[in-house]
Amino acid sequence: MSAIYENLRQLITVVDELRDVGLQHYISLPRIAAIGTQSSGKSSLIESIVGLDFLPRGGGVVTRRPLELRLVHLNTQEYAENEAWAVFDKVGDKKFTNFNDVRDEIERQTDQVAGSNKGIVNDPIILTIYATGAPDLTLIDLPGITRVPVKGSDQKDDVEKVTRDMTLHYINDPRTIVLAVLPANQDMSVSDSLQLARQVDPQGLRSSAEE
Repeated sequence: MSAIYENLRQLITVVDELRDVGLQHYISLPRIAAIGTQSSGKSSLIESIVGLDFLPRGGGVVTRRPLELRLVHLNTQEYAENEAWAVFDKVGDKKFTNFNDVRDEIERQTDQVAGSNKGIVNDPIILTIYATGAPDLTLIDLPGITRVPVKGSDQKDDVEKVTRDMTLHYINDPRTIVLAVLPANQDMSVSDSLQLARQVDPQGLRSSAEE
C-alpha cells in the first residue's frame, strides 16, 4: 500500500510540474474545482480538507482571484506530527510556517492584482501546502458566483456573467472534478453551482455536491 501511495504522490507532483510549464494548454491535467455562490462555504470546506485555517474570511466577496491550491502530503515517518508549511509561486522559495501569514499573503496578492475595492479578476494565485495532515490533491477555490455588483466597488454591472464565465472556464475541462458547494438551507433545485455542474457534466460522471 505504501508503494502505491508513493507512486500516486509522485504522479501528482509530475502533473503539477507539467502544469507549471503550461502543458495544460495542450492536454487536460486532473484537478478538483470548488464552485458555488458567495458565502456558500467553499473556503470552509477546503480548509476542512487541508486541515488548516489559512483562507481569508469576511462578509460579502472574499475570494476575488482563483486560488490554485496544491496539497503535498508529508510522510509522518520523516516529519514531525502536524508539521506544515506553505510556498507561493510568486514569493520565491520563502516558507510560510505561520498560516496567519499565509492568509495575509493571499489578501496582499489579491489586492495587488484585483485592487482593494472588491474587484474580481481571473488571474490565479498558486499556493503549495506541504503538511502531514493533508492529502495529495490539487484544488481550485473559485470566486463565488455574484448576481449583483457591490455598490461603490470595482465590480462591473456584468459581474454575474464574469463570475459564471470564470467558473465555466475551469469546469469545462473534462478532466476537472466539479465540487459543487451549496448552503444546507438552500433549495438544491435553484443552486447555481449544481446548474453549472449539470451544464458541463449532464451525466454527473465527474461532479459531486456538498452542503
